[in-house]
Amino acid sequence: MKIIGVSASPRKNKSTHFLLKKCLEEAKHTAEIIGKPLDVELIDLAPLKINGCVSCDKCKKGVLCSQQDDFQQLIPKFADPTVAGIIIATPVYMGSMTSQAKAFLDRSVLYRRNGFLFKNKLGGVITVGGSRNGGQELTIQAVHAAMMIHDMIIVGDGDHFGGTAWANHPDGYQEDVAGINSAKNVGKRITEVAFMQNR
Repeated sequence: MKIIGVSASPRKNKSTHFLLKKCLEEAKHTAEIIGKPLDVELIDLAPLKINGCVSCDKCKKGVLCSQQDDFQQLIPKFADPTVAGIIIATPVYMGSMTSQAKAFLDRSVLYRRNGFLFKNKLGGVITVGGSRNGGQELTIQAVHAAMMIHDMIIVGDGDHFGGTAWANHPDGYQEDVAGINSAKNVGKRITEVAFMQNR
Protein backbone atom coordinates (compact mmCIF):
# COMPACT_ATOMS: atom_id res chain seq x y z
CA MET A 1 0.00 0.00 0.00
CA LYS A 2 1.21 3.46 -0.85
CA ILE A 3 0.31 7.08 -0.15
CA ILE A 4 1.57 9.82 -2.47
CA GLY A 5 1.91 13.42 -1.37
CA VAL A 6 2.04 16.17 -3.98
CA SER A 7 3.68 19.46 -3.05
CA ALA A 8 2.10 21.98 -5.40
CA SER A 9 4.10 25.05 -4.43
CA PRO A 10 6.19 26.83 -7.06
CA ARG A 11 8.90 27.19 -4.42
CA LYS A 12 11.16 24.32 -3.39
CA ASN A 13 11.68 23.31 0.23
CA LYS A 14 9.47 25.96 1.78
CA SER A 15 6.43 25.76 4.07
CA THR A 16 4.24 23.58 1.83
CA HIS A 17 6.97 20.99 1.32
CA PHE A 18 7.80 21.07 5.04
CA LEU A 19 4.19 20.41 6.09
CA LEU A 20 3.66 17.66 3.54
CA LYS A 21 6.83 15.96 4.75
CA LYS A 22 5.51 16.10 8.32
CA CYS A 23 2.21 14.66 7.09
CA LEU A 24 3.85 11.71 5.33
CA GLU A 25 6.15 11.04 8.30
CA GLU A 26 3.04 10.79 10.48
CA ALA A 27 1.43 8.44 7.96
CA LYS A 28 4.46 6.14 8.23
CA HIS A 29 4.44 6.40 12.02
CA THR A 30 0.74 5.52 12.15
CA ALA A 31 1.31 2.47 9.94
CA GLU A 32 4.09 1.33 12.29
CA ILE A 33 1.73 1.61 15.26
CA ILE A 34 -0.90 -0.39 13.36
CA GLY A 35 1.81 -2.88 12.48
CA LYS A 36 1.43 -2.88 8.73
CA PRO A 37 3.77 -1.80 5.92
CA LEU A 38 3.17 1.48 4.12
CA ASP A 39 5.15 3.19 1.38
CA VAL A 40 5.02 6.96 1.04
CA GLU A 41 6.34 9.22 -1.70
CA LEU A 42 6.60 12.99 -1.86
CA ILE A 43 6.39 14.47 -5.35
CA ASP A 44 7.52 18.08 -5.60
CA LEU A 45 5.98 19.97 -8.51
CA ALA A 46 8.24 23.01 -8.04
CA PRO A 47 11.02 21.86 -10.39
CA LEU A 48 8.62 20.31 -12.90
CA LYS A 49 7.09 21.86 -16.00
CA ILE A 50 3.44 20.84 -16.18
CA ASN A 51 1.21 22.62 -18.67
CA GLY A 52 -2.51 23.05 -18.28
CA CYS A 53 -4.87 20.62 -19.99
CA VAL A 54 -5.59 21.55 -23.62
CA SER A 55 -8.59 19.23 -24.01
CA CYS A 56 -7.05 17.35 -26.92
CA ASP A 57 -8.89 14.13 -25.90
CA LYS A 58 -5.81 11.98 -26.45
CA CYS A 59 -6.40 10.41 -23.04
CA LYS A 60 -9.72 9.00 -24.26
CA LYS A 61 -7.58 6.45 -26.09
CA GLY A 62 -5.67 5.27 -23.01
CA VAL A 63 -3.74 6.32 -19.91
CA LEU A 64 -1.62 8.79 -21.88
CA CYS A 65 -1.30 12.44 -22.75
CA SER A 66 -0.28 14.28 -25.91
CA GLN A 67 1.74 16.93 -24.08
CA GLN A 68 5.40 16.07 -23.76
CA ASP A 69 6.18 17.75 -20.45
CA ASP A 70 7.06 16.57 -16.95
CA PHE A 71 3.57 15.21 -16.31
CA GLN A 72 4.57 12.26 -18.46
CA GLN A 73 6.86 10.92 -15.71
CA LEU A 74 4.03 11.12 -13.19
CA ILE A 75 1.43 9.16 -15.18
CA PRO A 76 2.58 5.65 -14.17
CA LYS A 77 3.10 6.66 -10.54
CA PHE A 78 -0.56 7.54 -10.06
CA ALA A 79 -1.83 4.67 -12.20
CA ASP A 80 -0.19 2.23 -9.79
CA PRO A 81 -3.01 0.17 -8.19
CA THR A 82 -1.12 0.01 -4.87
CA VAL A 83 -1.72 3.75 -4.35
CA ALA A 84 -4.38 3.98 -1.65
CA GLY A 85 -4.31 7.71 -1.04
CA ILE A 86 -3.24 11.02 -2.52
CA ILE A 87 -2.52 14.13 -0.47
CA ILE A 88 -2.35 17.49 -2.24
CA ALA A 89 -0.50 20.28 -0.44
CA THR A 90 -0.79 23.79 -1.87
CA PRO A 91 -0.23 27.36 -0.80
CA VAL A 92 -3.18 29.73 -1.08
CA TYR A 93 -2.85 31.98 -4.12
CA MET A 94 -5.57 34.56 -4.68
CA GLY A 95 -8.02 32.64 -2.54
CA SER A 96 -7.48 29.26 -4.15
CA MET A 97 -4.89 26.66 -5.16
CA THR A 98 -1.72 27.41 -7.09
CA SER A 99 -1.52 27.14 -10.88
CA GLN A 100 0.73 24.11 -10.32
CA ALA A 101 -1.98 22.34 -8.33
CA LYS A 102 -4.66 23.25 -10.87
CA ALA A 103 -2.58 22.06 -13.82
CA PHE A 104 -1.84 18.77 -12.06
CA LEU A 105 -5.50 18.19 -11.19
CA ASP A 106 -6.73 19.18 -14.66
CA ARG A 107 -4.28 16.81 -16.31
CA SER A 108 -5.40 14.03 -13.95
CA VAL A 109 -8.58 13.77 -16.03
CA LEU A 110 -6.84 10.98 -17.93
CA TYR A 111 -7.31 8.67 -14.93
CA ARG A 112 -11.02 9.46 -14.86
CA ARG A 113 -11.40 8.80 -18.57
CA ASN A 114 -9.82 5.38 -18.28
CA GLY A 115 -12.03 3.60 -15.83
CA PHE A 116 -12.05 6.07 -12.92
CA LEU A 117 -8.65 4.90 -11.66
CA PHE A 118 -8.84 7.22 -8.63
CA LYS A 119 -12.28 5.92 -7.61
CA ASN A 120 -12.36 4.97 -3.92
CA LYS A 121 -8.80 6.17 -3.36
CA LEU A 122 -8.46 8.45 -0.35
CA GLY A 123 -7.90 12.16 -0.84
CA GLY A 124 -6.55 14.64 1.66
CA VAL A 125 -5.50 18.28 1.43
CA ILE A 126 -3.08 20.58 3.21
CA THR A 127 -3.10 24.32 2.56
CA VAL A 128 -0.78 27.11 3.66
CA GLY A 129 -1.95 30.71 3.83
CA GLY A 130 -0.13 33.99 4.33
CA SER A 131 -2.17 34.61 7.48
CA ARG A 132 -3.86 32.35 10.01
CA ASN A 133 -7.19 32.80 8.24
CA GLY A 134 -5.96 33.36 4.70
CA GLY A 135 -8.29 31.26 2.58
CA GLN A 136 -7.02 27.85 3.65
CA GLU A 137 -10.40 26.15 4.02
CA LEU A 138 -11.75 27.66 0.81
CA THR A 139 -8.70 26.30 -1.01
CA ILE A 140 -9.15 22.88 0.56
CA GLN A 141 -12.72 22.80 -0.73
CA ALA A 142 -11.55 23.68 -4.24
CA VAL A 143 -9.18 20.71 -4.23
CA HIS A 144 -11.89 18.54 -2.68
CA ALA A 145 -14.14 19.38 -5.64
CA ALA A 146 -11.60 17.94 -8.06
CA MET A 147 -11.23 14.85 -5.89
CA MET A 148 -14.99 14.37 -5.89
CA ILE A 149 -14.98 14.49 -9.71
CA HIS A 150 -12.70 11.44 -9.49
CA ASP A 151 -15.12 9.79 -6.99
CA MET A 152 -12.39 9.72 -4.38
CA ILE A 153 -13.13 9.33 -0.68
CA ILE A 154 -12.26 12.57 1.08
CA VAL A 155 -10.55 12.43 4.46
CA GLY A 156 -10.06 15.43 6.72
CA ASP A 157 -7.73 15.92 9.65
CA GLY A 158 -10.10 14.32 12.15
CA ASP A 159 -11.54 17.68 13.17
CA HIS A 160 -11.87 19.95 10.12
CA PHE A 161 -11.55 19.97 6.33
CA GLY A 162 -7.82 19.20 6.32
CA GLY A 163 -4.45 20.63 7.20
CA THR A 164 -4.29 24.41 7.51
CA ALA A 165 -1.06 26.24 8.23
CA TRP A 166 0.32 29.76 8.44
CA ALA A 167 3.37 30.49 6.30
CA ASN A 168 4.07 33.84 7.97
CA HIS A 169 3.86 32.63 11.57
CA PRO A 170 5.72 35.15 13.77
CA ASP A 171 8.15 32.43 14.88
CA GLY A 172 8.48 30.91 11.42
CA TYR A 173 6.34 28.23 9.78
CA GLN A 174 8.46 25.56 11.49
CA GLU A 175 6.97 26.75 14.81
CA ASP A 176 3.33 26.79 13.70
CA VAL A 177 2.34 24.00 16.07
CA ALA A 178 -1.37 24.12 15.23
CA GLY A 179 -0.67 24.01 11.50
CA ILE A 180 1.88 21.21 11.80
CA ASN A 181 -0.48 19.15 13.94
CA SER A 182 -3.32 19.56 11.45
CA ALA A 183 -1.04 18.41 8.62
CA LYS A 184 0.16 15.44 10.65
CA ASN A 185 -3.44 14.53 11.46
CA VAL A 186 -4.25 14.34 7.74
CA GLY A 187 -1.50 11.74 7.37
CA LYS A 188 -2.70 9.86 10.42
CA ARG A 189 -6.34 9.78 9.31
CA ILE A 190 -5.60 8.76 5.72
CA THR A 191 -3.46 5.89 6.97
CA GLU A 192 -6.08 4.76 9.48
CA VAL A 193 -8.85 4.80 6.89
CA ALA A 194 -6.67 3.11 4.26
CA PHE A 195 -6.06 0.16 6.54
CA MET A 196 -9.73 0.05 7.54
CA GLN A 197 -10.58 -0.27 3.85
CA ASN A 198 -8.06 -3.05 3.31
CA ARG A 199 -8.76 -5.38 6.21
